[in-house]
Amino acid sequence: MRIMKAFILTALLVVIGCTNTSKEDVMKYLSSDSSDTYRIHLFYEEATDLDQQLLVYWNSNPKLLEIIQGIQLYDISTEKNNQMADVLELEDFPCLIVTSDEDVVLKTNDLADIKEFFTALVL
Repeated sequence: MRIMKAFILTALLVVIGCTNTSKEDVMKYLSSDSSDTYRIHLFYEEATDLDQQLLVYWNSNPKLLEIIQGIQLYDISTEKNNQMADVLELEDFPCLIVTSDEDVVLKTNDLADIKEFFTALVL
């Protein structure tokens, strides 16, 4: 019986430890693979055509295809995505995040800001 209690306690601690998402864990997950590339992350509550607009923009210039490593979508109704949004202190949705290999370099609700950021990089 004592072994069973110890096993249950250990399992509970592992589950509790795994559900706490740290900023370091989130950044490791969201970051690009190299210093000269970026990833775009779209966090949303409701379906939107913003993902399609991002894809059209991404494919509009060969240089963008080189520096944008990918676009990822996160429905915050799922627990893991909601935890990431909380860690990143996102409040208004949809929210666009651009990450480098080290940090969040842009957080916005406006696609025009994304275009302005990348235009400055490719010109």
